[in-house]
Amino acid sequence: MESGRHVIDTEAVRTCFEKIKRETKPADVVNTVLLLILFVFYTLTFFVPRFYGLTEKYVGVFDFVILSLLFAVNIRPFAKIRAKEWEFFALVLLVLSVGINILIVGSGFGCFFVAVNFALVWYLAGEMTFHRWQVFFFGILYLIMIIYWFAGVYTWMFADYNSFAMNTNTAATFTVFSMLCVFVLFDAVSERFTIAGLFITTALVKCFQIALYHRSRGAFILLGAFFVLRFIVPAKLWEKKGFFRSLCIISTFGSLAFVAFYVWLGTTGVNFRMPFFYKNIFSGREVIWLEFWNLFRQKPLTGIGTNVTITSFMEFNVHNAMYNILVIHGVIVFALTMFIMFRRWEKVREGIGTNRIARCALAAVIAVCIESFTDVDLIWTDYTMNMIFLLLVMCSKYKEVDCVGKR
Repeated sequence: MESGRHVIDTEAVRTCFEKIKRETKPADVVNTVLLLILFVFYTLTFFVPRFYGLTEKYVGVFDFVILSLLFAVNIRPFAKIRAKEWEFFALVLLVLSVGINILIVGSGFGCFFVAVNFALVWYLAGEMTFHRWQVFFFGILYLIMIIYWFAGVYTWMFADYNSFAMNTNTAATFTVFSMLCVFVLFDAVSERFTIAGLFITTALVKCFQIALYHRSRGAFILLGAFFVLRFIVPAKLWEKKGFFRSLCIISTFGSLAFVAFYVWLGTTGVNFRMPFFYKNIFSGREVIWLEFWNLFRQKPLTGIGTNVTITSFMEFNVHNAMYNILVIHGVIVFALTMFIMFRRWEKVREGIGTNRIARCALAAVIAVCIESFTDVDLIWTDYTMNMIFLLLVMCSKYKEVDCVGKR
């Protein structure tokens, strides 16, 4: 057989499907169905403006129901208690703390679902079994969705830039965030077919063009961070404990450090217009973050909740994911959230250098964390499907099964 050629090995395909059938349990099927429902909801949210308008107030509740069902299918609470699993105890304490805090401060109940859903996603990702066929299944769904987005929805939604049907910054971020999930599929395919490299390059160029066209700083940061982490950082460097843990710290506590530095720098009077974008480097976030800090100082344990009127912005938006959890829910909930996140990261550290697919998903997750230095996409309930998919891929261990042929 000529080098580099690929053929379909029918025996290998049959072996692959037999393995999938043998290893797939009823719980895996239920998980797939529930995630599929979540995926459909996610697609309709961004593809159908009317659907978004009707469901915007209830998306947190909907996600909570799906995540709770996933929890019921995959988690045995009494077994976790007997095993004295610290992540489980942290999750229970977090849910109780969030509920108690919002009652104490008289907060809106919507913020309960933001914090709890985020914690559930991170916890479940390390407890659910996610097979390789599920990676391909949902990766293909994301690919079909993004193709239809460009070929169908996008053509009418932004036919006239002056009368668009979606916030342009959101459109660009949605495009790049969804494409990160497609990159997981491309990485999986590239293990067998080098043509996937062409797809990856094309997708990167298209996302770059979209980010600049919509002048979206968030999408540009998201794409740039992912590109560096996935394609510049050597695989062996991911295996270095110091490098790995430094990235995790930067992705979380670094977000708070960025807020402090940004606010301080804003007081110096330094400002300039960013190239390619329509805003100055300082355009109001420093004032918003300072006001939230002054409110948080009065209630550091419980957080300020959401039943607060701020004067620095037209809506209640913290514009920073980690800072959002801290100021709205308090230091206890923030500490428990950090504990769950770091425990998940630590469990995937060993072997991440040799697991190409998981490393791609990890790079995407960290990129979203970095992008959320100036936004809340990391914890936004509309992106729950993306986060749980990437985290499931990140936390899963895969054994190589040749389903497509031999070289």
